[in-house]
Amino acid sequence: MISENQKPIKKIQKKVIVIGEGGVGKTTLLHRSVSNIFVDSTKMTIGTDFFMKKIEIINEKNINKIMLLLWDFAGQERFRFILKEYIRGAKGVILCFDLTRTSTLQKLYDWIDLLKEGNAFGNPDIQFFLVGTKSDLCANNPTAITPEQVDLFRKEFNIDLYFETSALDSSGVEVLFNQVASSMVELVNKE
Repeated sequence: MISENQKPIKKIQKKVIVIGEGGVGKTTLLHRSVSNIFVDSTKMTIGTDFFMKKIEIINEKNINKIMLLLWDFAGQERFRFILKEYIRGAKGVILCFDLTRTSTLQKLYDWIDLLKEGNAFGNPDIQFFLVGTKSDLCANNPTAITPEQVDLFRKEFNIDLYFETSALDSSGVEVLFNQVASSMVELVNKE
């Protein structure tokens, strides 16, 4: 067994696209993850925005220093034509929907169609993460999406990795991005 200080350092840099309808909380989620702050009044993303997150994952062989290059993609339909260009080189896609609005889960069908057009969806070299945002607003909310609705969506598109997050109270955020980083390490090990 190799001790911590004897393990080689492996630097990994991977591009991850964050997509979903406008207003689902993509930018707020990224602010919480990268800066550990809750920004309750973000402006609409125009085109794309960019965040970087460093995570260290130590496994049996290496100390993996991962730099996630997080591309926050605008949710408005008028910006979608550029998605095919931005997906190039991505190794991860975070599909976000608002747990309190069923329409945002349904709109992910359109996003997946765009990903298929860009030859991204179904590509074994790209890991997909389904993320329900605003989990803090679900309690006693009659419009909240049910676990059964999420399960049906996941099964239809064969998405194994699902996370519920709240940028307000930060629940699930660290778990999500640690899994994204771990998945990027696994992709590098397969290459």
